[in-house]
Amino acid sequence: MRPITVSAVIPTRNRPGSLRRTLTALAAQERLPDEVIVADASDRPSDIDALAAAHPPLSLRSFHTAPSVCAQRNEAIRRAGGSHIFLCDDDIEPPPEYLRRLEAYLVHHCEVGAVTGVISEPDAAGHFSDPFPVPGLRQLVTSFVAQRTVWADVEATTGTAFTALPLALLKGWYRRRGNTWSLAGWPLVTQVNAPIARTAIYGLGAALVRRDWLLASPYDERLGSHGIGDNYGVALGFPGDRAIILLTDLPVRHHKAQDNRLESLSAQYRRVLALHYFMRRSSRFSSLNVAFLVWSLMASAAAHGIRGRGDPFRITIRALRVIVTGRNPLLGGRTAA
Repeated sequence: MRPITVSAVIPTRNRPGSLRRTLTALAAQERLPDEVIVADASDRPSDIDALAAAHPPLSLRSFHTAPSVCAQRNEAIRRAGGSHIFLCDDDIEPPPEYLRRLEAYLVHHCEVGAVTGVISEPDAAGHFSDPFPVPGLRQLVTSFVAQRTVWADVEATTGTAFTALPLALLKGWYRRRGNTWSLAGWPLVTQVNAPIARTAIYGLGAALVRRDWLLASPYDERLGSHGIGDNYGVALGFPGDRAIILLTDLPVRHHKAQDNRLESLSAQYRRVLALHYFMRRSSRFSSLNVAFLVWSLMASAAAHGIRGRGDPFRITIRALRVIVTGRNPLLGGRTAA
């Protein structure tokens, strides 16, 4: 195997403080990236010379571009010289051993083309939470019935003697499904109790990926400036059924910087449209899966309505109407609005 060279690619826009924190973490890596490319779409781009002076261990360069996170990543990947790309969001803070461990896994598993640690995000109190909480039986039942996404340690769920049979059936279904997609196309990451897990879908904001894989499966620039749902399309283009290796004992902090972040309901709406778009384009999904997606949205809308959640109810109905009437703008060649 040829030596691995790593190009870190960071798309950013109007987050100078967050970008500096990410660069500081990269400069402290036990295995430094061979180069760092900042794709800067800020209204006032950062001074690259000042950033380089503040982070002398890094070989740093940047370019200014229009705001579109998918286009920013694609252009930086094209400019990169590394055999592998460290896809690094501008609010990621990897621990010092992070790149060293990702590279070590690839060196010992030449057939693998994508590896990542576990994304840890702050909760409402600002504490970084368990990436894979243990779900309760009720949550599993409702998620199964509606075929919603589940990112949780399903195997750790416990019950009583009365609930033992339904719990065993649910665990068996998720075990057979594996870390892939629900029948409605939503991501499932449920088999995570081993140090190494294979998954078909995961956030790629702190992943080390072969450059040729990313050139063959680029980020879809129709998704708009925020790129909501971009990881769906990229991962679907990777070879194999579960091409992403997840090191479950290697957490990486995602600070979820609020600057330039899309409001949550708008993000959810675009995420639904992106999922439907990629399902329609991928041979891995059928019209039956699209029907399950419609059912999943109907179930979510009903749950929001029962609980009196007016705004989530309306945004879900809006997405449902767009899908049922065949008016997804992404399928019509337009960007998400």
